[in-house]
Amino acid sequence: MRFEFWCAGLSLAVCLSPSMLGAADTSVSSLPDLKLTLSAATAGSTVRLAKGAEIALKDDQIIVPEKVTFTGEGATLTAEPVGERAAIVLLPGARLTALRVIGPNPLFKNIDAQPSKPSGYAVSCVNAEVDHCEILQFQRGGIALFRDSVKSHIHHNHLHDIAAYPVLIGNGSGDGHIIEHNRIEWAWHAIASNGSRGSGYTARFNEFIRMPRPRAFEASGASPPNWCLDTHENNGAETRPPRPATRLLVVHDNLFRAHPDVKVGDGSELLQTNGLYPKHDIYAGDCPGVTTTVEIYNNRFLMHERTASKDKFKPFGRAIRLVGLRGNPALEDDPLEPKGEWKASIHDNRFGGE
Repeated sequence: MRFEFWCAGLSLAVCLSPSMLGAADTSVSSLPDLKLTLSAATAGSTVRLAKGAEIALKDDQIIVPEKVTFTGEGATLTAEPVGERAAIVLLPGARLTALRVIGPNPLFKNIDAQPSKPSGYAVSCVNAEVDHCEILQFQRGGIALFRDSVKSHIHHNHLHDIAAYPVLIGNGSGDGHIIEHNRIEWAWHAIASNGSRGSGYTARFNEFIRMPRPRAFEASGASPPNWCLDTHENNGAETRPPRPATRLLVVHDNLFRAHPDVKVGDGSELLQTNGLYPKHDIYAGDCPGVTTTVEIYNNRFLMHERTASKDKFKPFGRAIRLVGLRGNPALEDDPLEPKGEWKASIHDNRFGGE
């Protein structure tokens, strides 16, 4: 197996060379200058935060125009977006690279002791590129691929301490998203698709690290799921049309493992009160009326240990579950009645402890 990966420790100054960024057209060090420069930037140009700059967006928003690169080698941007709002919006062809983006939320280890602030997303990406960034401490999400986004490229990033969705795909986005060579540390989801007949993705050559779940996640009363990668039905509010699960999910050459403080087993240590199947790494729901294509191969799952559980569906914490799929030689039959049509290829995955 090949696990090419990002730069250890996120030493962006070492990882990125001038040839990767192209010629930097303009360097800025303040928020007014940044907004003014971005608003005037034209396709092919680069807007760069000065090395060591720290800019506080608060609840403001910046928009990176089409085919413009926004970079910040050695720079930090802090933000407090609210609701569905994103701190940084990337228009088609734009690129966000070599920037540290920090939200207002506590770190995972401090969530039980500090109140979380209702916040939005770090980045909203429309057919754009996010690479060599560190994104952390957001409540709602890290990188959102919504609606008009058909094919975005998310690669070589470190996404961590994000309460809900490090990467979120949905609301009618397309099936062409590539998510690769990232390190994603997660306790709720890592990559989530919330439905629609698009909203598919390919996840490859990533490292996913399951983090200890804060007690606040369980105390919320929302029965939070504990999936790493998913695509599932989302009916939404009664006034909205139903969104079935996606029609495409490709997962290959990824490494799934756990932080040393995470107990492994049949999931009872982490989820005690809700009735969900816990500790799935890959979860795919059925998509009524649409053939769901799923390819899962050459992945390595390291956080599971065989337990004394008598439930045959949890010998390794149920690493892969395709809801309603039966008769696939690589999986035990799902206990739910089949509802959708599947084209599933699952092979050459490895399971076990470290």
